[in-house]
Amino acid sequence: MIGVLGSLAGPFLLPAWLGASLLLQGRAPSVGDTVWLSRTVRVPAGHVVRAAEWEPSDPVELLGRGRVVLTGDSAEISYPVVLWRPGQHTIELPGPLLLGPGGTVDSLAGQRVSVEVRSILPPVPPDSVLAPQPRANIVYRRVVSPVPMVLLWLVSLVLLLPVHLWWRRRGKPARTAPPALRPDTLEPPLARWADAGEYRAVANVAAARLRAAVAQRVASAHPGLDTERVLAEIAAARPEWPLQELSDLLRELDDVRFGLMSSSEALRLSHSTMAMRDRLLRDAA
Repeated sequence: MIGVLGSLAGPFLLPAWLGASLLLQGRAPSVGDTVWLSRTVRVPAGHVVRAAEWEPSDPVELLGRGRVVLTGDSAEISYPVVLWRPGQHTIELPGPLLLGPGGTVDSLAGQRVSVEVRSILPPVPPDSVLAPQPRANIVYRRVVSPVPMVLLWLVSLVLLLPVHLWWRRRGKPARTAPPALRPDTLEPPLARWADAGEYRAVANVAAARLRAAVAQRVASAHPGLDTERVLAEIAAARPEWPLQELSDLLRELDDVRFGLMSSSEALRLSHSTMAMRDRLLRDAA
């Protein structure tokens, strides 16, 4: 740590007690070193010394507040700074404050201090004195050993051969026949639906099944028509069919589907629909 000491008394404030000195300790500081810039003043009886506020300009940076150390009838005011540019610098130290009895405040004049800062970079010759170097030769690198490739093939063979043999022994996967559907699974569980209270679903299935059977024999009576139109097409194409019984059955199914009839009749109508479907298909054949 480098310290610089200095003081300057104002010619018009307390000249009998103030002195000036400048002392440079040690070798010159370098860029980035902490430098303590100090000045020592004599303190008259009944007075108190305070360090003044200081905001130095670039390249000086203040590292902390001023410090006051009392020694007998003298006071040393120090400021920690750092300089970021090499060379000779003249720094203006602020004058300290003297607080006297009764609240009087006197200030001393500032002090100019010269500080030389060394560079941290080593000295180098100018570019003009540097001799150009000869061109470097090309360095050839050749791989002539087949050992890495052989080792890679051996490791691959050791790892993959057992896997290949195991895969060959597995054979082709056998084809499994799809499970045969039982006849009872082809028909919807109307009885279970009726027990669960899904009467409209039972009536919908029964009506769709009967109208699909009619459409197989009478193409014009397709399921896209309403009930009355279907009955008209059947009467025109198949007058020998039991039209009255068929119309009553279709209308009752519509009543159950749309909530106009007791839903408990849905399962009975479903059984009647199956009988009518078999009868129509048999008569048409």
